[in-house]
Amino acid sequence: MHCIKHIKSTSIPQKLLIQMTSLYQQIGMNDYYDEHFSKSLEFYKHKSAEDNAKDFFKLFVPDFKPIPNARFQSLVLDSSTANNRSEQLYKNILLVFRKIHYDSHEPFQLNLMEIRELIAYIFKDVRQIPRYRKVNKKKSLFNEKKVSLREVLETYLEDVNDLIKENEIEPFFLYMNFMVDFINMQIYDFEYNEIIGALIFYILMIENGLKVSHYIGFFPKLITMKERYFKLLHQSSYQWEEGLGDVIPLTLFMIRIYRSMYDDLYDLSRDFKFDQDLNILKTDFIENIVLKMPETFSKKDIRKKYPHVSDSTINRTLKRLQDEDKIRSLGKGRSAKWVKIIENNDMEGQLKLYLGDE
Repeated sequence: MHCIKHIKSTSIPQKLLIQMTSLYQQIGMNDYYDEHFSKSLEFYKHKSAEDNAKDFFKLFVPDFKPIPNARFQSLVLDSSTANNRSEQLYKNILLVFRKIHYDSHEPFQLNLMEIRELIAYIFKDVRQIPRYRKVNKKKSLFNEKKVSLREVLETYLEDVNDLIKENEIEPFFLYMNFMVDFINMQIYDFEYNEIIGALIFYILMIENGLKVSHYIGFFPKLITMKERYFKLLHQSSYQWEEGLGDVIPLTLFMIRIYRSMYDDLYDLSRDFKFDQDLNILKTDFIENIVLKMPETFSKKDIRKKYPHVSDSTINRTLKRLQDEDKIRSLGKGRSAKWVKIIENNDMEGQLKLYLGDE
């Protein structure tokens, strides 16, 4: 409300323009990355949805019961069932991120119905859908009436959409101001307005060209700097009611996160190209990775080191190493562990199994 109201008169410092220009240079590589990773794009979108959902849950709903990492891995399966409200909330969040990243959908619309649908998806079977808050509004000196913030939000969204159509405000800065306004307006009568504001910002950034989020997790980056993020968010809200909130430091912070994500994507593309140009067999490359693993490892550990290779190649390599008595299986299925068989010269040729730290 107050940030958007004054956005056209906001002075933009040179350092923000420089950072924004650099970010747009990186955005200009989107088509190259999409073509470069065309055969693996769905894999990266799938992985990004899971990574973002997990850290989004950790970052924004600490009041819910914590979920162990092993349980996070189980809950990503469609066949899994939530055992409590915390797990149900995570599965809902995961569904939302999957829709964002790799479901075909129309662009997100900034209107009451679309925002309401987003909230319904996140909190389905977890809590009642929140209602719009009501605030007192003076009709006269001695007369007040209750006004629903639904009407306030509807008018506000009309103003934002008018700015979008005018195309005179840079989108990143526009939606950053929107996020700060939305969080401070406290539209709904629950404590999670901040979740909705941050998620809408994230969706709109993807739809406005920041496709790096399909490859590199935004919320895994944000959670490593959460103290700084919440400090800057609080700072941007200072004197917000008076229309004096300063969004510039938070905007610079967010731009740096996205630039860092593009730097990581550049490194990922370089490794991917190296992998494509390898003259050695991929199975030999996987074997080399296995030899550098801890004594016990899983297929997922290999996948983290070598995300571009197919499951069939990994399975074929593990089968060969098992036949050669270099590794042994410690179970079956997707979560199975493997253990390396290492020769111990002090045991007169006997083989010793290392099942963990000594």
